Amino acid sequence: MKSNKDIALQILNENSIGVMATNNNGVPNSRYMTFYYVESKLYTVAEKNSTVAREITEYGGTHILLGYESEGILETFLEIEGNAATTLNDAVKQQLLEKYPSHADGDFVLIQITPTRMRIMNKNGKNQEEVHLI
Repeated sequence: MKSNKDIALQILNENSIGVMATNNNGVPNSRYMTFYYVESKLYTVAEKNSTVAREITEYGGTHILLGYESEGILETFLEIEGNAATTLNDAVKQQLLEKYPSHADGDFVLIQITPTRMRIMNKNGKNQEEVHLI
């Protein structure tokens, strides 16, 4: 039987598309984003002058749903709360741009998300279970 940590790591490493919510002047703003998990952090790219980049700069908090693939009503997924900031990690940015070359033509920033809370949702029909990766 897999531990919560093993399940969370599997979801983080095998799922790249999720929903990211940010604060837009006190109103939640959600969108699909592509994530890359490296050393206990999630990374994504966004256009430098995009709404998501502005919201991250102004507020910094985020909420992410990752791993739900709609194969069943009790599909296991992660709910992640975190602090987000733009960063200059060129190695990770280059890896993301190689993986998603369509982003290479624009003026993009790298967004780093440091999880502050992570929960496994719908594990074996259970509502939620806190998971700690560190």
